[in-house]
Amino acid sequence: MQGQTGLTARIYALLYGNDFKLHDRLLQSLVRFVPQDKANIVLWCNTVGTRTKDAIRRYVRTGVPIQFFFSDENVPKYKVMRKLFHEDAPPDTPWIIWLDDDSYISLPDWWDKTLEFIESKKSENICYLGQQWYVHHLRGQWDFISKATWFKGRQPEMCPTRKRTVKKPGITFAQGAYWWLRTDVMKQIDWPDPRLSHNGGDTLLGEAVRQQGLPFHKFHYGMAVNKAKRRGLSERPAGSAEDVRR
Repeated sequence: MQGQTGLTARIYALLYGNDFKLHDRLLQSLVRFVPQDKANIVLWCNTVGTRTKDAIRRYVRTGVPIQFFFSDENVPKYKVMRKLFHEDAPPDTPWIIWLDDDSYISLPDWWDKTLEFIESKKSENICYLGQQWYVHHLRGQWDFISKATWFKGRQPEMCPTRKRTVKKPGITFAQGAYWWLRTDVMKQIDWPDPRLSHNGGDTLLGEAVRQQGLPFHKFHYGMAVNKAKRRGLSERPAGSAEDVRR
């Protein structure tokens, strides 16, 4: 389970804007509930306020293993992710954990329970886990998917609609504000897809994993996920020919 560093996971979090209460909620949960000998933390901070910057620096001074990047522009989420994973802070751990700043750890045994779950599912080749959502593909998205380097020709998943007897093409995926991904799988699919900007990457990750014939495990114990209103950039989902927002 542990890599060359002796750590199990590298935790990445994206913070945005002058929302100190939101950032403080996440930061406090990371400092309290992440075992420092098992995981380290990387923070990318888009146009954050002085209080957030001061709090991060204060935690670093007390010895919390945090690597941080402050940006004066609001860099799109998947541009940030690509830069961190492949340039500035590539993982040297078996697992990657991603957090948006509207999620936070809510239970003190989050780490132990999650590692217990992963261990119990090793025989199932567990590699990707989070809170289960599903969506139907928008017009243009399957064409976008089929042109991906990670596309293996698997036909679309058929997801339920309000009419129980009717299903439509879509994807079951881990909500993008919190997920775990095995590092070797990240490298296998070259994640994130270089075509991504800000929206639609969570559904696309679910599809990229499914295309490899790999499983999605539905597990988010001890994590409060997606607990704030949408802020910042708003784009149509990746590949969509429809001018909608999700």
